[in-house]
Amino acid sequence: MPKLNLFLSSESPHIDKTIEQLREEIGLTRTEHTRSLKLLLCNLFNCQGKKILVSRRKNKISTEKGNPTGIGANSFRSALDALAEFGLIEQKIGDKAHNKTTYIRTTKKLLIWFDANNWSHDDIGLFNPQRITLKLNEDKMVFIDPGATQFFTWLDSELKKYNDLLNTSVICLPNKDGTLEQQRSITSYRGFIKHKYHPKDGELLFGGRLVGRSWINISSEDRGKITINGESTVEVDREASHINAMYEVVTGKPYPEEYGDPYDVVVNDRQVPRHIAKNLLSFSQGANSPKGVSARLGRSYKKEAGKDKAKQKNIDKLDEWIRFKNKTPGTLIHKVLMMKHYQVKDYYLRGKQYGDMISAWEADLVFEVVIELTKRGVACLTVYDSFIVQSKYEDLVKELIKKTRFVNRRNIVNLLEVDNEIVFTL
Repeated sequence: MPKLNLFLSSESPHIDKTIEQLREEIGLTRTEHTRSLKLLLCNLFNCQGKKILVSRRKNKISTEKGNPTGIGANSFRSALDALAEFGLIEQKIGDKAHNKTTYIRTTKKLLIWFDANNWSHDDIGLFNPQRITLKLNEDKMVFIDPGATQFFTWLDSELKKYNDLLNTSVICLPNKDGTLEQQRSITSYRGFIKHKYHPKDGELLFGGRLVGRSWINISSEDRGKITINGESTVEVDREASHINAMYEVVTGKPYPEEYGDPYDVVVNDRQVPRHIAKNLLSFSQGANSPKGVSARLGRSYKKEAGKDKAKQKNIDKLDEWIRFKNKTPGTLIHKVLMMKHYQVKDYYLRGKQYGDMISAWEADLVFEVVIELTKRGVACLTVYDSFIVQSKYEDLVKELIKKTRFVNRRNIVNLLEVDNEIVFTL
């Protein structure tokens, strides 16, 4: 279910005229309602028939960067209610107590209005879109401009090139009924995480995953139905992504291929299931102790297996974890893994903040591949550490993944000192 896109607008005089006429017809008396109405109608036209998540909170809608058209919270709610009252939208009011968000959807009456007033997709575009976010807590992101730092300026420029390529390509995603729908006004961004302490100009040092809201939540099965420029696609994974990112930064090259699978480990003459070894290493990024890693892994397996529509493979993983750890504790497996990866072991178990920085290394490597593909005019969609491209580019992506190296574009060394101890280094 898409969220309201605060960057949609139109520069067409024809659109402005029809919106102003509608504002008067539905009884919105203040001209400031026009901006809210314009934002809502542009979103509703782009997402015809789909539910759109909106917020009815009375506080400020977003930061100045995240709300470039200056929509006010009060005028926004008034516009929502007027559209609902006149039967132009279906509005389901959310319930904070039950974690339910308000959603809206076009009605047949509004679709007839769009058609009668000759609205078209060519009339709607992105207005001053922001492509870099900073996550303040679990549910709030803000759009930032941390001064004219060299890294921010470079990153914003590269993100613009990437988004421009996506928006000049024909990206079609599957609907629930199996049909394909072209995506319009795409805004992909890199989402960073805010921590209390960071070096000067180091706000964008933690997290940084490249996110495209339209496709990020599509199931792996349905992602295979995505088309780009009318052609079928393939999803290429960056194998052993996080451990290879650590080796890239620490040693200057990925985990050596001649060493085999980085998750292949035997403890007490027992072959550790690959998913257990992989998750123990992954969770070690932001943990403080081997015991904490083992406990967190157990909770993760239980959470996935306990979902209402849990997949059988997740139930099987939980069963396998329980059976295995009863004879071979997770802390012992962790110890053997650290011995196997002695070159990077000192970068594990250093807490959440350091773990978020390791995540940034991985995100940076993914983005370096995206940059190279964009230079070649190859549109790609990223899902965490995988790339969705036209099938004919599969070999190219694999080649780029293999030869891409980490680049310290922030140029920050000895990143943070606390109590005379260097906590972060590159």
